[in-house]
Amino acid sequence: MSGVYGMGISAVTPRPVAVITSQSEDGVVNCAPFSYSGLLSHDPPMVCHGLCLSGSRKKDTLINIESTKQWVFNVLSESWLAQANACSEAVDPSVSEVDMVGLHVLPCINVQVPRLAEAMVSLECELDSTKEIFNDQGVHTTTVVFGKVVRYHVHSSVLGGTEARPVIDLHKMKFVGRAGGVTYWPCGEAAALDMKRP
Repeated sequence: MSGVYGMGISAVTPRPVAVITSQSEDGVVNCAPFSYSGLLSHDPPMVCHGLCLSGSRKKDTLINIESTKQWVFNVLSESWLAQANACSEAVDPSVSEVDMVGLHVLPCINVQVPRLAEAMVSLECELDSTKEIFNDQGVHTTTVVFGKVVRYHVHSSVLGGTEARPVIDLHKMKFVGRAGGVTYWPCGEAAALDMKRP
């Protein structure tokens, strides 16, 4: 199975990056980027994240989500990419990556976990279910968490559409996706290809 990781992350691109904020039972705010993330449905709005174990150990994000059943999916954009990437450093659970890299938080409404002030779009999430993934040797390698979005936070500067049908403006938002390696891919740099639905 050598090379499967590199093949996967370079073949399925660009992937949305969820910079997840979660909170420990001791109140420490954890912050880390995850690109095994996606939107699953809109009625109800559901998202998922594949949270890989590190050396057979659960990462702080997974531990916190399983404990509190809550998190925030902060959508990555270009203006705070460097800080988000710095949050991927492995640190002690007692250390908040938010403070470590100079990010800031704002309170949420439906969940106790704070959102990132730098994020133009944030999704408050409540845990729906989890799915443990095992490799061919029977080793637990990943847990997929499924969450229901209970509130959206969107900065007015990136909001488009109408009051009845609001959308995020691609060019104003300056989304950043993930490609192969530690490579981030700014979206909307080329011309957007708008097409009619058949």
